[in-house]
Amino acid sequence: MREWITVKEAALLVGRDKRQIYRWIERDRLATRRNTDGILEVLSKAIIRVEKTVIRGRPRD
Repeated sequence: MREWITVKEAALLVGRDKRQIYRWIERDRLATRRNTDGILEVLSKAIIRVEKTVIRGRPRD
């Protein structure tokens, strides 16, 4: 696996929607950079680490 992957690749890797990946980026949970083409990339090992800490599903009352 490459060290840096696109948001789309990250979403596919962890089975989440791209919007969720962007939320994690906005909350500073993921390291990001822009590649030479200007495409936003995330650190692949960080996406796996964050996914392991997140509880899936809707909160219960």
